[in-house]
Amino acid sequence: MLITVAILAVLRTAARDVFRRLLDAIDPALVAAAETTLAAEPGVTAVRSVKMRWIGHRIHADAELDIDPSTSLTNAHQIAHDAEHALTHAIPKLSSALVHAYPASPTT
Repeated sequence: MLITVAILAVLRTAARDVFRRLLDAIDPALVAAAETTLAAEPGVTAVRSVKMRWIGHRIHADAELDIDPSTSLTNAHQIAHDAEHALTHAIPKLSSALVHAYPASPTT
């Protein structure tokens, strides 16, 4: 009886994990870690959004960042590139990230 209960518990956990993956569910702690990582990057004034999803056994992220509107295009690109690099190293199984840099609005 005890073995049956253990098998059912393992099966339940495995089925739940597979179902979540099928729905592209990402652990909220990973999204929070991504937001924290991006917000800590020099030049980033705010993180507008972070979206993550599973693609096979790897994670992909899309992020939108606010930066100072007086930043040059070249520097804005470098900030986005550095943020992408930091993100791919901070999040396990993250294989790609697309980071957009937007000029921060005066109210941000």
